[in-house]
Amino acid sequence: MFSVVGNVFAENKWHQSTIKTIYPLANGDFVLIFNTDSLLCPVDNTGKYHYVRVGQNDVTSEGARNMLSVALAAAAMGKEVDINFDITDERCFINRLFITF
Repeated sequence: MFSVVGNVFAENKWHQSTIKTIYPLANGDFVLIFNTDSLLCPVDNTGKYHYVRVGQNDVTSEGARNMLSVALAAAAMGKEVDINFDITDERCFINRLFITF
């Protein structure tokens, strides 16, 4: 028997933009809204909204906290972030991001 771990069906792509809004949700998830659309997000999404949720696209609780910290720093400095996200889901779940200084 084989055991499968993680999101087998995720197809991750990169997007780069400055952050317009960081929108924390009541359950601890958060949404990053970008100034530049991602053309790879599904049509049902505006292309600017990308979600971070523990358990989606291999994100752990610690990973979500770290990504929120990086996103806040980037937004405060007006820096672009590069995000890696799942294009197979309309919420475009992020699983990593970075800032280049």
